[in-house]
Amino acid sequence: MDSSSLPAQLSDTFGRRFEYLRLSITDVCNFKCQYCLPDGYECNTPTDFLSLEEISTTVNAFALMGTKKVRITGGEPALRKDLLDIIKLVASVEKIQQVAITTNGYNLDRQVEKWADAGLTNLNVSIDSLDATQFKLITGDGRLQNILTGIEKAIDLGLNVKVNAVLLKSFTQKQLNQFLYWIKDKSISMRFIELMQTGDNLSFF
Repeated sequence: MDSSSLPAQLSDTFGRRFEYLRLSITDVCNFKCQYCLPDGYECNTPTDFLSLEEISTTVNAFALMGTKKVRITGGEPALRKDLLDIIKLVASVEKIQQVAITTNGYNLDRQVEKWADAGLTNLNVSIDSLDATQFKLITGDGRLQNILTGIEKAIDLGLNVKVNAVLLKSFTQKQLNQFLYWIKDKSISMRFIELMQTGDNLSFF
């Protein structure tokens, strides 16, 4: 790759330097979260996701411009059958020091060891409720216990684990103490996220 035309470091007009790339490898998601995709993923056009070659070109180019961390996102990235190959590819790029993934965790308990072996260093899991009934009501999925088991495995593997919960007044407000009690003796960073208003979730506002 010809790096002569690339800037030495990505930065903006305020002088801030950027060492972190969010790489979306799919827009497909298998959850039906009430505030995001209440009717599930719908697409009436052919999908054309980034190929391994395109991902390699992109990550290598950003690495030349100072990127040190890549976060693999979606949709739900674990729906890509070649996710292991993607993790390995990103982890093999010179100067990339951290490889992260953001996931809903639906197959985390079955796959996290393979991800770690492939080079994953950081894991973000979205969990909007620790109550199994509420979790299913919010997401349309009933695998909360499997997700929690996967998180325990990730911690044991030495991954840097963060859990994200979208703030939903009718759900999360009453569970703050439950989340705090859950992370009390775990190596987890807990983050509560403000719900972003879109045209599909106006009822929450």
